[in-house]
Amino acid sequence: MHDYGIWTIITPIVTILLAILTRQVMLSLMLGIFVGFTVINDHNILLGVKGTVDGIIDTFSSAGNTRTIVFMVMIGGLMRLVVVTGGVRALVQLLTNKTNLIKNRVTTQLLAILITSLIFIESSINQLVAGASTKNLARQYGVAPEKMSYIIQTACVSVCSSAVINGWGAVIMGLIGVQISQGLITGEPFDILIKSIGYNLMAWLSLATILFYVLTNISWGPMKKAEVKYQESFVAGNITLSNQHNADEDDIIEHPHAYSVLNFFIPILSTVLMVPIALYITGDGDFTKGSGSTSVYWGVMFGTAVSFCWFIGRRLLNIDNFFKELFIGYANMLKISSIMILAFLMGNVSAELNTGAYIAEVTQGVMAPGFSIGFIFIISAIMSLATGTSWGTFAIMIPIGVQLGLSVGMPVEYMIGAAISGSIFGDMTSPISADAIVASMATDCDHIEHIRTQMPYALVTASIVLTIYLYLGFTY
Repeated sequence: MHDYGIWTIITPIVTILLAILTRQVMLSLMLGIFVGFTVINDHNILLGVKGTVDGIIDTFSSAGNTRTIVFMVMIGGLMRLVVVTGGVRALVQLLTNKTNLIKNRVTTQLLAILITSLIFIESSINQLVAGASTKNLARQYGVAPEKMSYIIQTACVSVCSSAVINGWGAVIMGLIGVQISQGLITGEPFDILIKSIGYNLMAWLSLATILFYVLTNISWGPMKKAEVKYQESFVAGNITLSNQHNADEDDIIEHPHAYSVLNFFIPILSTVLMVPIALYITGDGDFTKGSGSTSVYWGVMFGTAVSFCWFIGRRLLNIDNFFKELFIGYANMLKISSIMILAFLMGNVSAELNTGAYIAEVTQGVMAPGFSIGFIFIISAIMSLATGTSWGTFAIMIPIGVQLGLSVGMPVEYMIGAAISGSIFGDMTSPISADAIVASMATDCDHIEHIRTQMPYALVTASIVLTIYLYLGFTY
């Protein structure tokens, strides 16, 4: 593989800095990708332009990428259906008026945490369902979109990275299995992962911190400014019941069967429950070997088919109106899908530039054994922040962590846990992270504001995690 030297990290640096300075994610991704292709093509600007244009099309050569993008578009159609049939509003009314379970800011935020914790199968569905279920409640009780996006994404990433029977667990067990097949470690991938999850401290402490901030109503830094600004608008009456609902909800159809919670649960549950079935099928009877992208694609296809039967069967919609609303939902996902395409392409560019391996290589062999766990955590965090992918970071850092742990006499479970923790830090803080993009969309939050307000919270949690890893390393 070609050695690009220091130029290998220029692309992620340019992208992240532009995203922060301009607050324009698509512009930042496009320019970052252009810089990357220019470097790859020996700094030839024209070939850099050509590589960028061709690269967008080449993104679809990956079946996994294509399935994920199609899923994002189709889930928009499904969300549109549950909105226009009154499903979302019925759920909100059930939780607030009929059961009186959700009656203030705290319970609204706790509901978001609960939903993201229960739907641990897939992170995109997780966040989209949580957002759809709590978005209007948050507006009703004056919870800022920045706070909701922070809660939903942090809970989502923490839970998904700690679950075993989902796509995340499958990827990690696969990486552990490779180390076993190479004779570096012994045991079963499942057993090693279970032990390693306990040391995924970024996940556990992140869950603890969001509970702390929710229950105490404490906020600080950019998050506090965002909340104060939102509260001022809320108190001033600029955010009221008359205009707090999405523009979509103004289109709720009038029908005796509208405003039923079944119009929410039938499409969503059919989609969610199909995912583990698809994981089982695509894994030939083994959940851990199933295809995550195929499973969510099958899930949303099945959910759409069930929705068609449900809404047509109850005469809520006729065939023409069903597809009309479905396509409106698809159109609403144009922006997020475009960003996802560029985010995937950025991942391809980073892989071509060998960004992750370069960061790991230049930092290896520079610390005492006691620093080894903290070292893996820091490098994983930097890598995931730069590349915007936790799974890509897993692929590079878990093997390095295992081998480093063996060489310095540290338990591999410590090293795997640290690699996972560092990897999800980038998911929480990188403006090019797919999960961060989905969280922003699910809560109607400006994407850069989401990153800007969440970053300080994640950094504080990461600092505590690093301290614990250093303690473990020097006391082992």
